[in-house]
Amino acid sequence: MVTINDFTSFEAFMSKVDLGLITKLCLEVIFYFVVLFLVKKLIGIFFTKIVTKIKDHEIKRQYATIQYLCISIANVVVFLFFATNILGDLGVDMKPILATAGVFGVAIGFGGKRFVEDIISGLMILLSGQLRAGDYITIDNSTGTVESINLVMIKLRAYNGDVHFVRNGLVEKVINHTRDFSHPIVDIPVAYNTNIPYVIEVLKELGKEIRNNPDFSQYILDEPEIVAIDKFDDSAILLRVRFKTRALQQWAVQRYFRIMVKEKFDKLNITIPFNQMEVTIKDKA
Repeated sequence: MVTINDFTSFEAFMSKVDLGLITKLCLEVIFYFVVLFLVKKLIGIFFTKIVTKIKDHEIKRQYATIQYLCISIANVVVFLFFATNILGDLGVDMKPILATAGVFGVAIGFGGKRFVEDIISGLMILLSGQLRAGDYITIDNSTGTVESINLVMIKLRAYNGDVHFVRNGLVEKVINHTRDFSHPIVDIPVAYNTNIPYVIEVLKELGKEIRNNPDFSQYILDEPEIVAIDKFDDSAILLRVRFKTRALQQWAVQRYFRIMVKEKFDKLNITIPFNQMEVTIKDKA
């Protein structure tokens, strides 16, 4: 049997290679990709059957996260299995490699504290359900949608397309903007001489309209909350409307409600004030 040291001589290695070995290796590589595809397909089918029976959207996202984890583990297991077989077919003595791997593993144990922390933190994050695939979160200065999460790191996709990779061991504080439900807030400035009770009634009517809108009624979970006067600004009185929506739908509701307010206020001649500057030019003559 050829040992790992024999590979220092290229001629010795090539003498062991023939057409039958090359054909076998090619078939094993093809079989590897076929098995990997089938395993991923079976995992997908399994979780799809489970998810179709669940009505809770939050639990569905939790299962999607677990599915990512299962696929990640399957990738490693299938790769190691076929890599071991291919090395064996090449005549590589696996005992020295395994012994070297054992020594290397001990070294990693002393120097790989960060890696171990990442795995332990990843397990706690996944088991506790803090994050799920599809959540919109903030970790430190990174904000985005969770595209994937495994035992080592979290992949976030920012709104502008940037991708943030965050090690699990660095996760201390997480803000989940889309857990269970959201409270989108729409601040509406009006002039100081505005009839506030009248504007509040207008906002209530707009709240009913958006709740009856078939495109948004399924996303709004409760009656909009109208705050009479939230703040006195320099040039306006600030009214606030707060909704309760399904997760990830708060931005769509906010944008559409702002459009409704602008169109309604224009129709009723309700002024939305803006900062103005008066400039006086004095004649020195």
